Amino acid sequence: MVPPTDDDNGFRRQRFTDAGGADYTAIFRSEYSGRDDVGATATVTEAFATEGTRYEYFLIGDADLTLRTMNAHGGSRGGVIGPRDDHVLFWLQQGRLEMHFADRSRVIEPGTPYIASASEAYRFASEGTVYNGVHISDAFLRKTAAELGFRMPTGPVLFDQQDERIARHGPLRRLLGEVSPTLMDDRVRGAMRTALNRRLATVVLDTFPVRDRGDDVPTASRIRDAIAFIEEHARDRPSVPAIAAAAGLSERGLQEVFARTLGVTPNGFLRDHRLDEVRRELLRGASPNSVLEVARAWRFTNPSRFALAYRARFGEDPSATLRASTSQRPDGRSSWRIRRAVAYIEAHLDGACSVADIAAAAGLRPRRLQQLFREERGTTPSALLRELRDRRRSGGWPDRRS
Repeated sequence: MVPPTDDDNGFRRQRFTDAGGADYTAIFRSEYSGRDDVGATATVTEAFATEGTRYEYFLIGDADLTLRTMNAHGGSRGGVIGPRDDHVLFWLQQGRLEMHFADRSRVIEPGTPYIASASEAYRFASEGTVYNGVHISDAFLRKTAAELGFRMPTGPVLFDQQDERIARHGPLRRLLGEVSPTLMDDRVRGAMRTALNRRLATVVLDTFPVRDRGDDVPTASRIRDAIAFIEEHARDRPSVPAIAAAAGLSERGLQEVFARTLGVTPNGFLRDHRLDEVRRELLRGASPNSVLEVARAWRFTNPSRFALAYRARFGEDPSATLRASTSQRPDGRSSWRIRRAVAYIEAHLDGACSVADIAAAAGLRPRRLQQLFREERGTTPSALLRELRDRRRSGGWPDRRS
């Protein structure tokens, strides 16, 4: 552990476990306390972990931003979190979480990012959850917004959730895959850590709409409109000026927001979407001679460049995708149930996707699904799911161990 310095900005790295004697309620009060309407420390009114619950809670970061994980199993947990200093952004890897606010309730499933605004109190209940999260201080978020020129409300900052079109591209997880190894390094403090924190805060501001900004359209809405325009007009290969106009941005503004949020240019995003659509058609079982026909339908006019781009994105030739999508049965018929199963898997990479769910989508019993996957693809549904998720993610969540 690197000793603290005056430039640490409250840096800390902590790990709490039930095996190590950490009390769940004490962790809860320490890490989720905040302030009430007059700025005094809020009291947690409820916090519990049922007998037999095993948990590990890890955090690393400074006063501006911390990365956090919770792995809890063997029981249930619950409590009430009051208004606090941090906005809490998280997603589940496993389990189920219920959140009850004053005006609404939400059930959080694995894979979908969710943000709880700092000023909102909520009650929660969960079982068997593996949780990854980012806590960002309200003061740091407002400072970052001011530096970006974003108009923010003078009162509490309240976020809406990510649009589905944005969420399925995982912009925050993409960036975390890039920067979290550095943020996990105890030696990275001061200005360097602040710069990385700012990048994360920027993506949050870019992709989660802030309410009550007057006539200032949130950047998240601009990105949503750009993605929607690209997806709806991909066969026509729209130009960057056309995409920018549809999103209400300048060409430069469009390039900048795509680069910092999605890590790609608008043209690169368009190309990747067209490749994804080609793959979906091939997985549905196009005729053996139609790879080039499908490619041309999505405006890939150079076969060599198309094959190279496809291989770079998916790790296999388009002809291999087509072969894998069809059965090798003597009658030569396409195995439409397996194609349906693969399509279901690809559509649920960011959410819950059990073998039972995949089998139901294909109209099969789980055991029969496993058998057909082995016969036709030489793998299992779970292995394919892991492979596709690994390809999609630019990096995994860092090791929690000290």
